[in-house]
Amino acid sequence: MRAFNFRLATLLRLREASREKSLLDYAKSIHERQQTEDRLKRASEYVETLEFKLSEKQKLSFNANELEALIGGLDHARSVVTNLSTELSRKKTLEESRRKLFVKKDSESKSLGRLKDRQMNEHIQMEAKKEELELDDVIGARYLYERSNPVI
Repeated sequence: MRAFNFRLATLLRLREASREKSLLDYAKSIHERQQTEDRLKRASEYVETLEFKLSEKQKLSFNANELEALIGGLDHARSVVTNLSTELSRKKTLEESRRKLFVKKDSESKSLGRLKDRQMNEHIQMEAKKEELELDDVIGARYLYERSNPVI
């Protein structure tokens, strides 16, 4: 039996490498998004803490310098939360685009893998038929030889 040779093996390897790279990019974007979500959560909790401190300060004592510093810190913390929210939405968009790219590369790789499997099965079937025909020819030739040269 002749060995199977997939002529698109190089293309298959390239597509699998491209798939792996896109998978790594997708995983990296998931990690970055999760980090941004954690930073946003911590910043939101910090804003809530500052708001609570501000309300407590306003109840107890009304020192203008402390309140001004607290309000300035609160404004800054709120701007950080806004910036992180914007960054998070960008990261989610990037993650989604990388997911779509990975799905595309994965399907391309799998389709080429299925083609290879299908061609290998066809090759095996053709080789089996060839061997069967050759065996039939040998049996037929042997029969004709024994018929024309009988043993006495």
